[in-house]
Amino acid sequence: MTKRLVTWCLLAGLTPGVAGAQTAARPAERLSLEQAVQIAVEHNRQLVSARLQVANADDQIAIARTRRLPVFSTEAQASQLLSPVSFSFPAGSFGAFPATGPIPSTDTTINVPRQPTMYLQSSVSQPLTQLIKANIGIQSAMASRELESERARATQLTVVNNVKRLYFAVLQTQSSLAANTEMLALYRELDRTVQVRVAQQVQLRSDALDVQFRLAQEELTRTTTLNTLASQKEQLNQLLGRDVRTAFEVENVSTLSVLDVDVEAAQRHALESRPEVRQARLNVRQAELDRRVSRADRLPEVSAALSYSSNFNMSVLPTNLATAGVKVKWEPFDWGRRGRELATKTRSIEQAQLAVREAEDRAVVDINARFRTLGEKRALLRVAEMSQTAAREKVRVKTNQYQVQAAMLNDVLQLRAELAGSDDRYQQALLAFWAAKADFELAIGEDVIR
Repeated sequence: MTKRLVTWCLLAGLTPGVAGAQTAARPAERLSLEQAVQIAVEHNRQLVSARLQVANADDQIAIARTRRLPVFSTEAQASQLLSPVSFSFPAGSFGAFPATGPIPSTDTTINVPRQPTMYLQSSVSQPLTQLIKANIGIQSAMASRELESERARATQLTVVNNVKRLYFAVLQTQSSLAANTEMLALYRELDRTVQVRVAQQVQLRSDALDVQFRLAQEELTRTTTLNTLASQKEQLNQLLGRDVRTAFEVENVSTLSVLDVDVEAAQRHALESRPEVRQARLNVRQAELDRRVSRADRLPEVSAALSYSSNFNMSVLPTNLATAGVKVKWEPFDWGRRGRELATKTRSIEQAQLAVREAEDRAVVDINARFRTLGEKRALLRVAEMSQTAAREKVRVKTNQYQVQAAMLNDVLQLRAELAGSDDRYQQALLAFWAAKADFELAIGEDVIR
């Protein structure tokens, strides 16, 4: 029993080492922003669902096209007579002829006994005037398909924007983690120096405890930052449509200048590319097609028809009967219903046209606001970067002075606290700039991944 226990303990001790070796053998992948966007476009679940909706719209177009083809129908009825049926024909009911005399020559009764009977009828009809409505229906289905395509494209733009924002958030957290690592190194070195001076009795123990307290705070910050980074990576993996446990490392993104952006060109591009503007225009088209359908309802339904019927066990009726002709269906009096429907469709067109103008104005206002915000965030980033550089230089100088006992410890701690604040402001400004850049690209309505 003791040997078995020892064996299990050895296995338990070796398992973490084996797992660590496997992890070390398979390093985390390097994920660029372009790769992240491409993976999301291909595998994001919302996008896949939107594409399935577009495929359904394609099937609706195919269904609408079948309305132009001939209609085949077959009807069969089998039954059992509950009582015998008699057919009486008086003498001469079919006429009297000199050669044969009256037909029939006497009163004749034909009895059909109680027996199973069957009636079968098949017909084929080719719509004629209905082709007008069928063609309009096809155009309406195609417009619906374009609407679904624009909705899918809007979903894709939103997903790409979310990927960028989350990718930038991971970068910002990693940058904060790097700054935290640097602060930890500084406080550890400062703690070592203070401990030496306390031992030499040239520094108070309270100063050493203060440094250790700040070091503990930075270690807590590091733990919180690591947890935040893990959560952000899981969310990004979920957004990419893959296993949330996939390990990866992000790559740095350059901060591009926004001075070369042509706002007027961006506005023109947005008016042609933004999904909501295109959807509004497609709604106008659909409203016009609906009005055309209402107008086509006034036409009579004319079809070329061919039918064939058969009777079984019905001795009086003809066994086979074939007919060909034209079938017309028309409602001459509708009590003003069609006129009111047409007026309703006309007002719907006017509403859709107003919605187009509203969508265009919103697009222009949005892109102008996004551009201004982007410029502000770029200027804020420049200010934060200069403040961070100045704070780092002050800390370096004051730390060197403290090393040669030319400065007080409180001054060093105060400057390092200010440096931590400037680092945080820089990271927030950087994230705000990246997010504003992603929002500006979304406002343009173009799949920009750089």
